[in-house]
Amino acid sequence: MRLWSKWKKGGALLADVLQRQGIDPKAAAARESFKKILDAAEAAADERLKLEQQDNGVLSRDERDTRWEVLFFEEIRARAKAHATEVKRR
Repeated sequence: MRLWSKWKKGGALLADVLQRQGIDPKAAAARESFKKILDAAEAAADERLKLEQQDNGVLSRDERDTRWEVLFFEEIRARAKAHATEVKRR
């Protein structure tokens, strides 16, 4: 996965989560929030996958890619919700 999926799949999910939290995703994209959230989610997914593989052993390429995508989406949801909460507090 990575770059194309990060923006295509991850960006769509991020926009959806932000919109459900009452945040305009287009405004978030204009403020670089989008890029920061996606980059942080990618780094966190990489780290979590690395830790999981240390604990559970090496996965096949397909399993690793699928697991990474799940972790990436979890991280996006968590970060988008935290971002929305922060924006609403301002």
